Amino acid sequence: MAMTPSDAALVETLAAQYAGTRGALLPLLHAIQHALGHVPGEAVPLVAHALNLSRAEVHGVVSFYHDFRDAPAKGRVVKLCRAEACQARGADALAETLANEGVASEPVYCLGLCASGPAALVDGRPVAAVACAADLDVADAPGVSARFAPGTRVFVSGDMAAVGLGADALADACRAAGAEVVRVSSHGLFAIEPLVEVETPEGRVGYGPVAAGDIAQVIDGTHLNRIGDVAALPFFARQQRFTFARAGKTDPLSLADYAAHDGWKGLEAARAMAPQAVVDAVKASGLRGRGGAGFPTGIKWQTVLEAAAGEKFIVCNADEGDSGTFADRMLMEGDPFCLIEGMAIAGHAVGAGHGYVYIRSEYPFAIRTMEAAIGLAASRIAPFTLEVRVGAGAYVCGEETALLDSIEGKRGQVRAKPPLPAIAGLFGKPTVINNVLSLAAVPFILAEGADRYAEIGFGRSRGTMPIQLAGNVKHGGLFEIGFGITLRELIEDIGGGTASGRPVRAVQVGGPLGAYFPPSMFDLPFDYEAFAEAGGLIGHAGITVFDDSVDMARMARFAMQFCAVESCGKCTPCRIGSTRGVELINRIIAGTGRDAGTLEAMPQMRNARASPRGPAEEIGLLRDLCDTMKYGSLCALGGFTPYPVLSALDHFPEDFSPAPVRAAAE
Repeated sequence: MAMTPSDAALVETLAAQYAGTRGALLPLLHAIQHALGHVPGEAVPLVAHALNLSRAEVHGVVSFYHDFRDAPAKGRVVKLCRAEACQARGADALAETLANEGVASEPVYCLGLCASGPAALVDGRPVAAVACAADLDVADAPGVSARFAPGTRVFVSGDMAAVGLGADALADACRAAGAEVVRVSSHGLFAIEPLVEVETPEGRVGYGPVAAGDIAQVIDGTHLNRIGDVAALPFFARQQRFTFARAGKTDPLSLADYAAHDGWKGLEAARAMAPQAVVDAVKASGLRGRGGAGFPTGIKWQTVLEAAAGEKFIVCNADEGDSGTFADRMLMEGDPFCLIEGMAIAGHAVGAGHGYVYIRSEYPFAIRTMEAAIGLAASRIAPFTLEVRVGAGAYVCGEETALLDSIEGKRGQVRAKPPLPAIAGLFGKPTVINNVLSLAAVPFILAEGADRYAEIGFGRSRGTMPIQLAGNVKHGGLFEIGFGITLRELIEDIGGGTASGRPVRAVQVGGPLGAYFPPSMFDLPFDYEAFAEAGGLIGHAGITVFDDSVDMARMARFAMQFCAVESCGKCTPCRIGSTRGVELINRIIAGTGRDAGTLEAMPQMRNARASPRGPAEEIGLLRDLCDTMKYGSLCALGGFTPYPVLSALDHFPEDFSPAPVRAAAE
């Protein structure tokens, strides 16, 4: 469909608004798609002219990112999560159910609702624990006749997962019953969401989960899911909450609330210190990157501090795309000023005047909250300034150099190193790139002292880690504790085993690039070095639980398929290796006598040739391919994809053999 003159005029108006913005292309494309529902091909030359780019550059960016459409969507857009955590809760079967019910859905790989799957976004609205097409619709508001006592305040979470479970409807029911409703962050235990806490002279009394139609039982105190003091629940009693100390307690966008709960103390302390002293404090704390690599944060800051440059940047990598992880999302939605404070401290420490928070597009609540919080805190953090940049559905942009290219308005392709971003990063300037949780830990370190942070932990892994329990687990949520706790404690004691009631067969730690572990390895301590020695990685500390119905050969295939779909294409081991990996595992599965099933978004698979090799030879070839990818890929996407594949081969060899899958899985 040709672009109308009015649409062309709108594109030109939007382009003029962004013409003076550094790295303007991605924000402009988002604005065009928001206004028109897609990015028309006829808009490409208009955008190219306005931003002084070639048409090829603009087209290359539009075609690279999954989010951008070249035609309007037909009807409502249902994005169904197909990542591992939602697979563990039945997402694949749900996709078939929806198709049979006439609902078209698009696959998306993680919405950060990993403890409440299967999950979907319906025209940007989150829906969790989806079982059928009817769950995707907005339910009619129930009538409310009961009334709260005059002046009663109640607290309901505005967290995206809580909303997906019905928190908005619950808040509306409370308002209709005469209560003053305060939307707060989530405590982080999603089995009790939607949760309502009623303020009383003795403190808050929690009830959850509560349906909007059951508000009368909350008012008279007879609801069967009466919790009382939420913080006293065993799930919370053992936690050591440094980073998430305000979770469930504060209004995310209240500056007064933040200040009343120890906010800004770290920034005040930092600005009373010389930059080198701030860097030394971060070094002394033992803080390591919380996004996967575990690199010492203070050393990265030291490098940028010492770099001679007139302009430096702080970049927050909030492209939290790993299945089973949602801590970044929770913090940005529930405690945005904490992240802002951490970035302002980093700016003071290294001499950077401006920062970017790069947030994945699948987190609409986090985007809105961070943009609002930055506006509210502008005078508090001045002269440091901040802005949000929104991704466009490319998982590879979680890699730091691909993220920098994305902020600059380019395709998110991985850069060769050296130079490191600390020397030549964003726009060629020295840049600190840290994960959300790394930056959010900094205010505590400056306010309470490096020693207080460093006294918690295990070995070289100091401080606390917000661990996320997801997938097929009874008590899914965020559990912050010092390093050293074992997988068994996390899965069995804290998580309560599987939600299905069946035995745990495997857990994946570290997202789609993380290894699978069987129960025999559950005594492994949660520690960077221990996991590396065991052939795995902590990554973002997401733990996805699977019961005994899981087929590990198919999970290994999914790892390769995910890599093939998300590869930036720059290096051969990742681009070609992942495609050949899917073909190999398909042949292995076919050799077991099981149906290999269908593959989404990978038409090249249909051209694979038949092989005369037997299963053992195919498995040997798969191991060789994994070695090539591990040691030859340019970044962690291709380099770590072999971890789930090899761990599945090593710990669950029966799923790659001709023997049928266990009866328990049928």
